[in-house]
Amino acid sequence: MNRSEAAMHTTAIPPHLMPETAQAPWGLVPDLGLTVAGTDGMDELFALQDLMAGQGLTLQPTRMLYDRLYALERLNTAHARGDARLQAAARDLFDAYQRRGEWIGLVH
Repeated sequence: MNRSEAAMHTTAIPPHLMPETAQAPWGLVPDLGLTVAGTDGMDELFALQDLMAGQGLTLQPTRMLYDRLYALERLNTAHARGDARLQAAARDLFDAYQRRGEWIGLVH
């Protein structure tokens, strides 16, 4: 993937969506270089949220865009639930992250 292709799939995170860890006592830490990447859009995340809610599970779709550890944990939880539709949605989303270069399975 060349640089222009990568730029098409990433967007800087707006300050109001930055995680608390990006905040300092005096306010938001300026540009951390965090990017949003993953799925093509929010539709898949909203669909997963609905399926998870049906199983009594929670999901924060926006957080799935910038918190790789959270995304991996929620996808694992969804897959482990045993519901075939939920497992398929989790697998599809995991694959979408991987295709976009968000190696959420390699969180350190």
